[in-house]
Amino acid sequence: MTATAHRPAPTALQALCHVLAAALLFGGAALVGVVALTTETGQWLDELAFVQAQGAFPGLSTRAEQLLDSLPWVVGAVSAVCLVVLAVRSRRLAPAVTGAAVVLLSNLTVQLLKRVLVEKPDLGIQEAASNSFPSGHTAAAAAAVAVVLLAAPARSRALVALLGAGATTATGVATLLNGWHRPSDVVASLLVVAGWAALGGLVLRVTGPVERPVPGGGLVALTAVFGAGALAVGLLPLWAALREMGGGFAAMAGCAAILGVSLLAAAALAALQAPRSRRPRP
Repeated sequence: MTATAHRPAPTALQALCHVLAAALLFGGAALVGVVALTTETGQWLDELAFVQAQGAFPGLSTRAEQLLDSLPWVVGAVSAVCLVVLAVRSRRLAPAVTGAAVVLLSNLTVQLLKRVLVEKPDLGIQEAASNSFPSGHTAAAAAAVAVVLLAAPARSRALVALLGAGATTATGVATLLNGWHRPSDVVASLLVVAGWAALGGLVLRVTGPVERPVPGGGLVALTAVFGAGALAVGLLPLWAALREMGGGFAAMAGCAAILGVSLLAAAALAALQAPRSRRPRP
């Protein structure tokens, strides 16, 4: 089989995995929105984390704040350079075109939710009653990272997923520290982008060339374990925040949620894109 031969069409089960993953990710974003926006406990925890995060580093210099402000754009620029390099090396435009669609649809979905579809009820809890859900800054950075993951060669996909999760976590936490967004805004954006990336991965599975199985499943599994661990560890400060307002517990729980969702989403996308070559029928 030549290097330019196309892989067999995905089985119904493979396609179903992509569609089901996208549905679960979109559903997760919707659930986060319902809890964080329409319940008193959700709004209270979100606001508490928001206030605590802003006060976490009172001595932060203006220069440091500017660096945090620029982090989403730095992540996007680095991802764009990586995408160009990967496209040139592979001599394929499909990943770039599919990636552009993922970026466009992710950011369009987030902006529609924020500006048109979602209306946050004023429960008299949050100081700013205007809606900031979900985070556009996080969506832009996460979509750029997801594009690189989709375009990356099979042998480096697991590592790209782990590094990308680190970049999206840093971006999400930066929006928290600078007072742009609450934890739920960031988490929902990560889930929306991952949902569109899962569907983009299905397109590449249909149109892409044959890929031989490569090692890397262990790193993907480890990424997922770390993600689940971060969410589990975050339950402790979350429980503490429900019992005691001080101590920064809500902010710690929010950061743990951002880290956990970033890692789990990256692991899910890497697993979905794992090479599944089939021998041609005689």
